Parts: sequence; structure tokens; C-alpha cells
Amino acid sequence: MVNFWVSLILLGVGWNFGFLGASALVLECHRPEEKTQVQSLNDLIVFGTMALGSFASGGLLAAFGWDSVLWVSFVPLTAAIAALAVTASSRAASATV
Repeated sequence: MVNFWVSLILLGVGWNFGFLGASALVLECHRPEEKTQVQSLNDLIVFGTMALGSFASGGLLAAFGWDSVLWVSFVPLTAAIAALAVTASSRAASATV
């Protein structure tokens, strides 16, 4: 039981650092007059996706069980890894040019 609570605490700390860092990076990419609109849209996308994922995983869990939730979670995980790999390879290619 202690492992579960420690895992949840570490997940929350990691989420906060990731969210704050990503929010700061989003704001650096835009002009000062655009920052409020961009921040609002970013928050809408992040929290809307979280709400959709929560409801979808709850329905999937109720209908098919925990194993199905875990297998379906590999789809966005694979997409994120692919996006990171493409970004890293394009940065490496532009750095060598």
C-alpha cells in the first residue's frame, strides 16, 4: 500500500514539473499580445484531453476490465515515442547541416 501512495505522489510531482515547464515553453514561442490566448487554448487542450481520457478509461475499465485499459494505453504511448523520435532525428539532421 505504501508503494501505491509513493507512486501517486511521484506522479503528481512529475506532472506538475512537466506541466509548468511545457506552459513556460509555449509562452516563449509567441508574441506578448498572443500569450493569453495561446495559454488559454493550451489549457483547454490539456485539460479537455485529460477529461476525455478519464471518462474513456473509466468506461473501458467498467466494460472490459483493467487489462484492456493497459493495452489501449499503449496507443498514445507509442504515438508519443514516435513523435519524440521524429523530432530528435529532425533536430539532429538540421544540426549537421
